[in-house]
Amino acid sequence: MTIDTSKTIEVRGSRLKLVLLGALGIAMTAGSAWVAWAGLASPGSFAQLAVWVGVPLFGLCTAIAFWRLATAGSVVLTLSPDGIRDTRVAAEIIPWTAVRGMGTWAMQGQKILVLDVDPEAEQRLTLTRMARWSRGANAKLGADGLCIAATGLQIGYDKLLEAATAYAEAARPQ
Repeated sequence: MTIDTSKTIEVRGSRLKLVLLGALGIAMTAGSAWVAWAGLASPGSFAQLAVWVGVPLFGLCTAIAFWRLATAGSVVLTLSPDGIRDTRVAAEIIPWTAVRGMGTWAMQGQKILVLDVDPEAEQRLTLTRMARWSRGANAKLGADGLCIAATGLQIGYDKLLEAATAYAEAARPQ
């Protein structure tokens, strides 16, 4: 597929994907709560810790999925000749000139686009609370940069990577 990098691409949230994520979150939260309540995990075991941590963790993830569902009609990701903007990461456009590199980080079948952004440019960005909180943990897991996922969007990862690469290359000085 040829991408016209002179135009802007706007990607919205996918209601179907977000409903499925919310349903999975409800199932995981309920499953963790049931195992904890039924006492199926041995007291003091790692399994018991996992289910007690799972209840609030999966509950939070479920809440985030449904919050994003409520705002799914709005533009989440924008790719333009000037840069890339993901409202889940930063309020501003990240200029292509500030992107030093891009890579794919994968874990458990999920692929994430990782942007290596110039540190000075990154400091000027208004990162979302989630981006700030997860930045250090993601780096320790091998995703050192600003992470953009296609999860819950009306675009797949491969098309996201292809479009971001095309825009970044078009913005490079010749």
